[in-house]
Amino acid sequence: MQATASPARAASPAARGRGPKELRTTPPRPLTSRAASHPTYQVRNAWRVSQARERGVGSCMPRGPTSRKPSLLPRFDRPRRALQNAAVPLDLLVVSNVWPPHFIGGYELGAADLVAGLERRGHRVTVLTSTYGVPTPRRDGNVHRLLFEEIHFRPLGLAATLATTLESARALPLVRRFLGRARFTVVCLFNPLGLNATVVQRICDSGPPVVAYVSDDWVARWPACDRLLAKWWLPRPHLPGSQQLALRALRRLLTSLHVLTPEPDRLPIRHALFVSRFVRDISRARLPSLATADIIPWGIDASRFPFRARRAAELGNWTYVGQIERHKGLETAVEAVKLLRARGEAVRLTLHGHDTGGFAGQLKERVECEGLSRWVTFAGRRPRERVWQEAYEPGGLFVLPSTWDEPFPIALLEAFASGVPVLTTATGGTGELAREGQTATVFRAGDAGHLVERYLELLRAPERAAAIARRARSIVDRYLRLETMVERVEARLIAVAEGRAGGVHDPAGQEIHPWESAAPEEPSPAAVG
Repeated sequence: MQATASPARAASPAARGRGPKELRTTPPRPLTSRAASHPTYQVRNAWRVSQARERGVGSCMPRGPTSRKPSLLPRFDRPRRALQNAAVPLDLLVVSNVWPPHFIGGYELGAADLVAGLERRGHRVTVLTSTYGVPTPRRDGNVHRLLFEEIHFRPLGLAATLATTLESARALPLVRRFLGRARFTVVCLFNPLGLNATVVQRICDSGPPVVAYVSDDWVARWPACDRLLAKWWLPRPHLPGSQQLALRALRRLLTSLHVLTPEPDRLPIRHALFVSRFVRDISRARLPSLATADIIPWGIDASRFPFRARRAAELGNWTYVGQIERHKGLETAVEAVKLLRARGEAVRLTLHGHDTGGFAGQLKERVECEGLSRWVTFAGRRPRERVWQEAYEPGGLFVLPSTWDEPFPIALLEAFASGVPVLTTATGGTGELAREGQTATVFRAGDAGHLVERYLELLRAPERAAAIARRARSIVDRYLRLETMVERVEARLIAVAEGRAGGVHDPAGQEIHPWESAAPEEPSPAAVG
């Protein structure tokens, strides 16, 4: 008996839904009930739906056109702006652990200023950052907040560490999808503190050349800046033998899944820009052979900080802008206020910064217990657009008592531009900027008595403080403007994209900043006005 063709086999390609859209007469074949009821499909689909709902990053279930969530993957349909000075427009990926409006210190704000300057020059910039400050992964314009972060160190037990590790693992597929679709000319890596080292290595290996702008000690600390990795390798001699074996097995499993990096010492970076000589020198051991190793310090938009000369009577009005943390040496400043008040000096200290952390609470208790509440004020963090008006402009003396090695503090540049005389330590890269008697008055870190002595010297010679402030503003005008920084970074990025080295690494490390050898000029009338 002759077999007859089934309707499905006899149908034309157009009828089976494989031809042009206008010729299709039947919809694509739906999933059969047998396949939909298969246990593997049900488990896998339930897991995907639950993960999508939990993370808020899409779903495998169909949606209508009005309920569709925005994609977290990069889009490349944003038009470029008209080029100003760039000969080669770049598709630039910027990677940072945090990004404004959510920030911790000054480097995120400096990075955002740099990105805005590159965009004004016609380059297209995509930012990949962590979920710091937001509850779930999201995309804000060209800013993709996808990465897991553990920036603030938290001592965790083994169970809590495992839960945090699973949270980190959930972010890895998003990063893989992002990098799989993205096409960039250059990757610019800012601070990866608190990010997964595996993610950082994967980004560096994704294809485009990587230029690291190193603004603190994260290179020197690598891979300890991956705090999750550090916790897993933290010695736990108190655990019994069976738990030690389980811990080693978990490490092997997480390493094989690349949740923990199998090559913790590898940092595949050949091009680096350093914010100061100090940062470059402490980073050499981790980056011994670089094709690009230039020093490009921060620059600021000086127009945000109008210059105002301070009177002698204003020197007792101390101001501080920055993190309220122990390494900032604020206990030294509080102790100096106590000593000066005991001598009858009219001194007030106003602290501008996030003041709800653990150390800030301890410092507030100390101020209260020592009866200094009238003279030491916690003003909280100020929006950046109001920081000059509310922090620098009322201040008569900017005090920076840091005890840690500051890389190159942006707050010091802002104080210079505003005309506030500066009383500071010279730790780390600060000493490259704060030149005794030229741009600042320097005291020994952690020495409240020496701070008091240097302050009293300024009181006896207020004209010296005014002259130093004028010279400091001239340094900003000549060498440390944002436009200068953007031009220099742009030139290096273009050179790297074209396959040329962007600078020369000097093994002797004898370079000096131009303001260290040039005689500073007085600020222009326009700047002073």
